[in-house]
Amino acid sequence: MSKGTDILVIGAGLAGLTAAAHAIKAGASVRLIAQGWGQQIVAPGWISVWDRAEGDALPAAADHATQNADHPYALGNDLSAALTAFRDLTAEIGLPYDQRADGHNLRVPTMMGAIQTPLIAPRGIANGDVTDSDGAVLVVGFTGWRDFHPELAAQNLTALGTAARARRIALPGAASHWDRWPGDVALLTEGADVRAAIVRQLKSELNGVAKIGFPAVLGLNHHADVLADLTAQLERPIFEMPTLPPSVPGTRLSNRLRRWLLRHHARVQIGHPVSSAITDQNRVVGVNVAALGHTNPFYADQVILTTGGLYNGGIQSDVSGKLWEPIFDLPVSAPDGEGRSGWYAESLLDPGGHPIHRHAGLRVNAQMQPFDSEGA
Repeated sequence: MSKGTDILVIGAGLAGLTAAAHAIKAGASVRLIAQGWGQQIVAPGWISVWDRAEGDALPAAADHATQNADHPYALGNDLSAALTAFRDLTAEIGLPYDQRADGHNLRVPTMMGAIQTPLIAPRGIANGDVTDSDGAVLVVGFTGWRDFHPELAAQNLTALGTAARARRIALPGAASHWDRWPGDVALLTEGADVRAAIVRQLKSELNGVAKIGFPAVLGLNHHADVLADLTAQLERPIFEMPTLPPSVPGTRLSNRLRRWLLRHHARVQIGHPVSSAITDQNRVVGVNVAALGHTNPFYADQVILTTGGLYNGGIQSDVSGKLWEPIFDLPVSAPDGEGRSGWYAESLLDPGGHPIHRHAGLRVNAQMQPFDSEGA
């Protein structure tokens, strides 16, 4: 990529935001256009690589790629370098991500008290790794808030072998918190008086407690300060457990990346669907963006497509079983079978997953360039 190259990124999910940031770091001028925010707004914000690995996750992923030539990991991308670049970027924007020193997956609790195994996670979530927990986990919830039930989480954690107990505390500042969205509660915890009230109610509950888990609402704009303050006052590691959507950790990440892009002079347009490609002799030179009653053309030297899959609208389908990519009309690989007959396994919770989620996608080379219908 030469300095001054114009890059147009389509999509504002995690892939689009980070691709835009790395393009800027490489010296490009960037415009990002998206119909809406991506899946990280409902996801917990962590990064899974090979979550079933028993040992070091990256060698396990590489071994799987060696044995499965059609797996995305087999394309030759350097996962370790990608993770390092992502961690460097999140540290730069003030939302550091952590991982275990031994390369094993984290074991972090969910709001249900189940255990998920991402490789790296926001520091507030990574602090909850229960792999070598010495002592009980105190799971804290807020009285009158319907989105998080500490008793359920503690009961299930204990059943899975991690000693845990629950405590509900009252949050000051409103007569009722029943319908508050996670982001509203996160803003509430940024108040020093609210944190002081939390500490007062928990100080006498800490005998035998190794770490304290809260719903993932410890600050929205000043998360690091909230996390550090509660850690210092309660003298225990503090961690977050994902809540019902919208995801506060994912929202934090989107907000910080967007602000980073704007500070580095990227143009960020959210709420503008890209409708079609502009081509010149079979080369994409720009896109048309829908506006009221017309389209606006935007031109670029290179285009990065990060619109996601079926869940995100980057791939679309109909009742006949047809799958298509809506902007560039790129060919989409589909599961075997007539129509939709091969899309799903017999069991909803089939451990192998459903073919439509494993096999529907674009065919690309090691540079992530898509193939056409002839394989070129």
